[in-house]
Amino acid sequence: MTIEIFIIFALVFVIFYLFITEKFPIDITAFMTLVALMILGFIFPDSFPDVKESLSGLANEATMTVMAMFILSAGIRKTGVIQSLGRNIFRFVKNSEIKQMLAICLIVAPISGFINNTAAVAILLPMILDLSRRSKTSSAKLLIPLSFFSMLGGSLTIVGSSTNILTKNILSDPNNFIMDVGIFEFSKLGIIVLLVGIVYFLTIGRFLLPSGKGNDKPEKVDLFLSEIIFSPNSRFIGKTLKDLHFPEKYDVKVVKIIRGEKLYIRDATEISIEEGDIVVIKSQEQQIIELNNDNDIKILPNFDVKTRRRDFSEGMIIKVVLKNSRIFNGRNLSSVNFWENFNAVVVGVFDDEKSHKKLLQDRILKVGDVLLLQSSLSSLHKIKNGDDFLILEEISEEYDPEKIATSLSIVGLVIAGSFFGVPIILASLVGVIAMFVTKCLEKKEFYSAVNWEVIFLLAGIIPLGLAIQKTGAASLMADWVISFAGNSSPIMLLIIFYITTTIMTEVISNNASVVIMIPLGISVATGLELNPLPFAIAVMFAASTSFLTPIGYQTNTMVYHAGNYKFSDFVKVGLPLNILLLIVTVIFIPIFWPLK
Repeated sequence: MTIEIFIIFALVFVIFYLFITEKFPIDITAFMTLVALMILGFIFPDSFPDVKESLSGLANEATMTVMAMFILSAGIRKTGVIQSLGRNIFRFVKNSEIKQMLAICLIVAPISGFINNTAAVAILLPMILDLSRRSKTSSAKLLIPLSFFSMLGGSLTIVGSSTNILTKNILSDPNNFIMDVGIFEFSKLGIIVLLVGIVYFLTIGRFLLPSGKGNDKPEKVDLFLSEIIFSPNSRFIGKTLKDLHFPEKYDVKVVKIIRGEKLYIRDATEISIEEGDIVVIKSQEQQIIELNNDNDIKILPNFDVKTRRRDFSEGMIIKVVLKNSRIFNGRNLSSVNFWENFNAVVVGVFDDEKSHKKLLQDRILKVGDVLLLQSSLSSLHKIKNGDDFLILEEISEEYDPEKIATSLSIVGLVIAGSFFGVPIILASLVGVIAMFVTKCLEKKEFYSAVNWEVIFLLAGIIPLGLAIQKTGAASLMADWVISFAGNSSPIMLLIIFYITTTIMTEVISNNASVVIMIPLGISVATGLELNPLPFAIAVMFAASTSFLTPIGYQTNTMVYHAGNYKFSDFVKVGLPLNILLLIVTVIFIPIFWPLK
């Protein structure tokens, strides 16, 4: 063992120690890794990556693909179609974790079988977060299954992941031809592996997932009261809110219905809606935004049917605290002319449990009250610079339903392109440009769409894999496998190759593991007069199902920050599944593809 190999093994140990203990944020640790590799490349120029190679993670195909997928996902999310899909799914799964697991699997696994699974996770991540919010289920309970099911789904066909495609290319290489792999060559084993994953998460796995209490960032949830009416020809007229699943679909509580001089409180959701009914609801800010974007629903501005309101198509909903005692103290809401004074209207008042017995427009205001205002963008500047309000948050996410067809078509073409052989990085970057040209996204939204912590994590870890190869550490590990496997049985050889690939995938990229291990497997099998195909398949499945860390596979990295996970959460949930799949894979590979 050379000094360079010793140093790289020591560096990997330190990095994983920092990852597991989380003494520093994981992306900062990755950035420190990048700098360490630069220093080592300066000291050992022939064995470690130089400065250019150390920075290669920033321009790596995997990094750029993930960045592009974040942007494409934002283009879809901005249309509101993801939120609509999330609402409809919630109607079926409600608060049942088992149903939520099944829904995630049945959606992401088939999609991942026919498009790149990284793209599938990027597109579906906002929907799962929306489902988490509606069902009050911690995102930590749902996002690891999303990533893992995408990997399992990616094993259904040869085009499901870049690892599979790379395996196909190696096996069909004219210089070392093994076989011409069809798109469904590995599907029978892929289906079995997916079924094992489903059973695991419906039984053991879901209890190993973090509860979310220690993972979710503490957040004070404010509830607001609003008044809404329904359009004369809407789907709500003549039906009850209970029959239409209105509270569940929009995640709101119906406080009462006002019909003329009558109030309906206890049976508010069970009476048929008539034209002109005012429905008082209690909800979070985001639900008010969703209601505001429904064509059948109108939020009453200032809680007054007669108040006129301009259509703020480019406006914002903002959360504000009242500051000016001269204007607000002791006056009811209807007497403060928000439209004339601020070019804004009130769409929600903080729920203080005192407003339920009176009309919201009669509520007496005081300094310190929290309101939701809808304001035009031009008026927002005036409000920010005035002394009447303190802006707590700009919370509006304006959806653009008119762009649904355009954004879906762009993503559809990206998917189709990758399916028919266009490199996923090329297809996704063309899609990003198309999002800008068609105005599905503005330039500033590109930057906010990207999770930069994930990008810097990838930028630091990818050159580490290069260093492991360049120092000769990867070759040394391969030599250890050969020497250890020399007198082993064919089944034991399969196990050794599977475990070795699993470990290597957590340290270097999954594609690098395939490039190293499949030729090694072919060489060992040929020397022992065995069929090399089973060994190639074992390596492919091990590299495609990297569950042990958030850095072993791109989809794990994408959900790591979104779910506020700890590094150890992946080990806790992934290790038992890896062991199960090792057993299943080693049993069924010789049945489908004989070893001799």
